[in-house]
Amino acid sequence: MTSRHLTTILAATTLAACASGPSGPPPYDPAGTFEFTAVVEGQSITGTMTIEADAEGYTGILRAASVPMPPAPISAVEVVDQTVTIHADGPEGPLIIALTVTETGLEGTWAMGEGTGTFSATRSN
Repeated sequence: MTSRHLTTILAATTLAACASGPSGPPPYDPAGTFEFTAVVEGQSITGTMTIEADAEGYTGILRAASVPMPPAPISAVEVVDQTVTIHADGPEGPLIIALTVTETGLEGTWAMGEGTGTFSATRSN
């Protein structure tokens, strides 16, 4: 191998290493139990959210503690880097919770039918 080929290979390797840059944090693992607060029409609703991993993805359940509501089964959880989207069967139809990972937990919004509000959750286990 000539020094010219070696220089070309080293330059290409250096450029590839620089182009990739530092990697970010790994995708968030949403499995666990969380304490949540959702604001619905100005009222805070508290409860627990349990997310479990299985071979097909994530499932779980939302249980309100501060108001009488039936549990809402979680049918899917999508994770993209540090964002989490939860799909659940709410009392008035599909419930979508869009969250971003923060230093203290998860913060975002919920939407169901015409309703929307804020949603925050902190891992309890």
